Formats: sequence, structure tokens, C-alpha cells
Amino acid sequence: MAELQGTVTILSSVLAPAFFDVLGLAALGAPVLAVASEIQGQAQRKAFLDKFAQHVSAMGFGLLLLVLAVGGAGAALAAARFQEIMTRLHAPGSPLYAFYVALGLTLLTHGLYRCTWRLPKGAHCGLGILASLSSLAAIHVSLPGLRGFAPLLSPEGRSTNLVALLFPGPGSPLWPCLVQYAALSLTLAGALALLFLLHRRDRDNYGRDYYAFSMRRAARWAAWSLVPVLAAQPWILFTLEPELRALVLVSSVALLWALALVVMLTCLLLWLAVARSGSPMRLKGLMIAAGGGIWVFHSLLLAVVANLFFS
Repeated sequence: MAELQGTVTILSSVLAPAFFDVLGLAALGAPVLAVASEIQGQAQRKAFLDKFAQHVSAMGFGLLLLVLAVGGAGAALAAARFQEIMTRLHAPGSPLYAFYVALGLTLLTHGLYRCTWRLPKGAHCGLGILASLSSLAAIHVSLPGLRGFAPLLSPEGRSTNLVALLFPGPGSPLWPCLVQYAALSLTLAGALALLFLLHRRDRDNYGRDYYAFSMRRAARWAAWSLVPVLAAQPWILFTLEPELRALVLVSSVALLWALALVVMLTCLLLWLAVARSGSPMRLKGLMIAAGGGIWVFHSLLLAVVANLFFS
């Protein structure tokens, strides 16, 4: 009972961070959706794809600015209240510095991509590809925090090799986590694009056909990008040490993990229903329900991560 209460406490504590993490991951995944649609639109000469790319880019850059503002304010408060810890976290060799560089490049390249749609298409798509690579790099360099931040709190951990943190051995849980979060960024970008299109449909008069097309496309991105996320879950489990894996399977963490999988599968089915619908705008309830579902399953996944790597 005490273990279950502790797990529930961890779950409740990650609800707010999970909400902003959803927004942040969606912002990092948005350039990939946008530039892929723009390139395909140029190849197939479909104006709807270009308009969809503009909508997704605008959404992603807005989310990025929001998350950076909230994250910056939170970091300032943490620096004021926990000065010693923040000093240690920013010791030489900290993976935080690589994350700041990647995030800065993402902000720059995505901002240029968002604001330069009148550039020649080749140059503009190049900016989109740079924004996408910067976003994926930001996800990659953020992951050593699962193992890297705790050792940095001790003098011995300050000598940790950053290259070793970013490129560990093939049996490291970093690799399935990278697959999970890279794919999840695309899922969340597609899911929030659905909600963004619902919000914009009365403001941007692009016609009913455009919104039906774009909603189906966003739903397909959300649904099929979730498949690698689901596949990464057993991979993560089997990269754990045998003793920890056996402990997890008989603990309340297994229940949280199973619930996360159930909610993910439910969201996948909802998005597939939208993607296959002839009139997706009539399925607003499914889009909104799936939008709430991503917060739920991401909160559950964060609670699992907290139990695995920080408890």
C-alpha cells in the first residue's frame, strides 16, 4: 500500500510538467511535419499540403515560444531557491549546455522557417530540414538527464564524458528512449495540429475541403507515429538490469505502464477513425478526447520514468 501511495504521489506531481512537456515535444515535432508536407506539396503540386505546412509551422513556433517562456521562468525560480543544485547541474561537462545549444538552434531555424515563406522553395525547405534536425538533436541531448544529472550532483560525476552520455553502448536504455521521444514528438505535433485546425477553421477561410484534408493528414501523423512509441516500451523494459526488470514487473510501476499502453492504443484508434472519415470535422469530440488522452498517457509515462530512473 505504501508503494502504491508513493507511485500515485509521483503521478500527481508530474501532471503539470507533463502538460508542458506535451507542448514542448509537439513544438519540436512540428518542423518535421511541416517540411515533409511542404516537400510533398512541391513534388505533387498540391496547394493544400503547403497550407497545412504553414499551419503546423505557425502552431509549432508559437508553442516553442510559450514553452521557452514558461521554462525560463521556472528555471529562474529554481535558480533562486536551489542555488547550490543549479550550480552543480551547470558544472563543466553538463549535458545541459548541449541542450541549450540545440534548443537555441531550433529556435533560430524554426523562427526563420516560420517567417520566410516567400523564399524560393529550395532554400525554404532547407531551413525546414535544419529546423527538424535541430529539434531532433534537442530531444537527443535532453535524454542523458535520465542518467546524467544525478551523477553531476557529486564531485565524481562531474568528470562524466558527455560523448559517452550521448552515445552509450547498444544496451543502454537511452536508445529506446530516443526512439520513443522522437516518434512521440511527431505524434503530439499531429494531435495538437488537429486541435489547432479546429481552432483556426473559422479564422482562416481555406474552405471545407482543405480542413477535411488537413485533419485527416494530421490524424495519420498522430496515429502512425505512435506505433514506434508502442514498440519502444518492451525495448525499454528489456534494457533494464535483470533485477530492476523483475522488480518493476511485480510493482505498481507495471500498472502505470500498462495503463499508459491502454490509453495510447485508445488514442491511436481515435486518430485512425478521424483519418478514415469522409467528414472528419464531424468528429470533433474524438479529436478533443484524444487531445486529453495524450496528456494522460504522457503523465503515466513520465511517472514510469521517474520510478525507473529517479526513485
